[in-house]
Amino acid sequence: MKPSICILGAVKEEIAGIKGRMKIDERLRFGKADIWRGIWEGKRITLVRTGVGKKRAKDVLTQVLNHFPITMVISIGYAGGTHPDLKTGNLLIADRVLDTPKDGNPPEVITVTATLAEKAASLQKSDEHDFKYTLFKGCLLTVEQVIHRPEDKKALGEKYSALALDMETSELAKIAAKRDVPFLSVRAISDTVEEELVDVSSFVEPDGEISKLKAGWYVLTHPASLRKFIALKDIAQQATKNLTEFLIAFLRVKG
Repeated sequence: MKPSICILGAVKEEIAGIKGRMKIDERLRFGKADIWRGIWEGKRITLVRTGVGKKRAKDVLTQVLNHFPITMVISIGYAGGTHPDLKTGNLLIADRVLDTPKDGNPPEVITVTATLAEKAASLQKSDEHDFKYTLFKGCLLTVEQVIHRPEDKKALGEKYSALALDMETSELAKIAAKRDVPFLSVRAISDTVEEELVDVSSFVEPDGEISKLKAGWYVLTHPASLRKFIALKDIAQQATKNLTEFLIAFLRVKG
């Protein structure tokens, strides 16, 4: 079995730009997670939709590493900004990841592969690329649920010196480190620190799947939320485009 690069996203929208241009040789399911193996941009990849949350991310990546020879793990997706400098569509290259603190203890710090983070961040300065968004390098905090209020996002950012929030990366980084597999995290900002999100926690099932029925019912019972969902969809599409463009550039430089 030929080695491949593993690229993971929690939901299908995050990986849509890759899957749409990928030559798929094999499709599998590990539980409810979707896996596609094939060629993208001349690279052999294993593309994974994990589902939402740390447990799903941990379980799926563990199975992938048990079944396939993986040379590098790249976690991609959306993140909520916690610093005013990060605007929607900007990308954050995590140079370290913090796990959600428990029982009043300090947060666990997971160091990512420094050489990959440096190489990714350096693309901003390359004359070969004219990105229409800004790359940031800094700390990513993994949380247990969606943080939708601006004051809460700001408070977490200030308390832990984090630039953005996500819900999966800490577990992915831990597993990659234990297996001694190089790891990179790239997150596109889907909502700024000033923006209030619709609280979508109730849409996420205990198994990490998003319930379309619950989401639809929410919109029906909260008609004013429809405009926010439409705006979020447009932002997500641009974020996906930026992530895809960036990964193409990164993998070409990686060689």
